[in-house]
Amino acid sequence: MMVFDTLSELESYEGAFPEIRTIIDVMDRSLPYDQGAGRYKTPEESTVSYIIETFLTSSKGFEAEKDGGRVMEIVLEGDEMVSIDGSVFRLQPGRFLLYDPSENIRRGLSYALPEHTKTVRFVF
Repeated sequence: MMVFDTLSELESYEGAFPEIRTIIDVMDRSLPYDQGAGRYKTPEESTVSYIIETFLTSSKGFEAEKDGGRVMEIVLEGDEMVSIDGSVFRLQPGRFLLYDPSENIRRGLSYALPEHTKTVRFVF
């Protein structure tokens, strides 16, 4: 299952994915914006953890890590393309992509020129 939408609509998915409440709380506190690259646990000690990454996009991108569980990716700065099983999504600040890990995920693809990008991936 994939969901591609704007952050303003995030609450509407809370019924299907209760972990979204924790993600909203973390984002409302701007924690991922203020923190550096690394792996973090949510302050609520929930089953949700998150990974903050910074990278330069490229025409080849890179294979996504298999973190287990569902993944919600949000671009904090910059712009990237994500390819999942042949479908391509353009992630910019204000949008999110929710997906189950699969065999064919490429992240960090450039839309035009390479761009410095900062993302947060919530895993639950």
